[in-house]
Amino acid sequence: MNKVIVSTDCVCDLPKKLIDKYSIPVMYYYMQMENARFQDINEINSDSILEYIEKDKKMAASMNASADEYRDFFLKQTEGGKRKLIHICLAKNTGDGFNTAKQAAENIDNVYVVDSGKLSGGMGLLVLVAADLARKGATAEIILQELERIREKIDCSFTVKSTQCLAYNKRFNQKLSNLLDSLSIHPIITMKNSKMVLGGVCFGNMRQYVRGYIQKTLRKKESICDDVVIIITAGCPYEMQQLILEEAQKHIQWKHIFVESASATVSCNCGSGSFGLLFFRK
Repeated sequence: MNKVIVSTDCVCDLPKKLIDKYSIPVMYYYMQMENARFQDINEINSDSILEYIEKDKKMAASMNASADEYRDFFLKQTEGGKRKLIHICLAKNTGDGFNTAKQAAENIDNVYVVDSGKLSGGMGLLVLVAADLARKGATAEIILQELERIREKIDCSFTVKSTQCLAYNKRFNQKLSNLLDSLSIHPIITMKNSKMVLGGVCFGNMRQYVRGYIQKTLRKKESICDDVVIIITAGCPYEMQQLILEEAQKHIQWKHIFVESASATVSCNCGSGSFGLLFFRK
């Protein structure tokens, strides 16, 4: 049994086989759809939420679990505070998850809540670093120090077909969203100081913005670690997924490639046709 447990939220978008390999406990988020609320992972997935948005022409909102739910989760994982737990959260300035988890952990011994500073698979890469160190027997203090060091080496970005879902969830300006969509401009969203910021734009149809995003993201090849890349997609058809994979491999000969569907939480915020490449820089 590991001396330190590493847990995270479902928005890490890690492949199930990696979650199982490292025995990572995962906390759920919620989807609010009209008068119904569903737990991500347990009750709803990416395909379901995107079908609701696309076919029913309705929007959905995401929200983290309550402080009481986080507290129950932490108590279970630590056996009442007896074992050490490092819980890695979504970037703190993109929602309330980090602050809620911090509040829940206040009166529980041995719980360390970490701001990943990232989204989706970028957050997932940080979780993998922590889980691997814990598996090797590193102390909580060493793991926390390494997370501080490695966090800024994770390249975390994504591009979207439309910004309407981001605008609905108050993560993008509505007027700007309408303008970009009317001109077929697709923003590249990156992370800075735990915030989503505009990192660039792509233009055109699906094939054009796939190639544009990948070319811009992987242009500084000499600074990219070729060990692992996580490709996260939301509502991307098979043809688009294959194009993303082929274009990414043209630039970097990755040793390990994971292509994963986004969680329902991430999908309801970015909408169909969105994807990102998450990897380490040297």
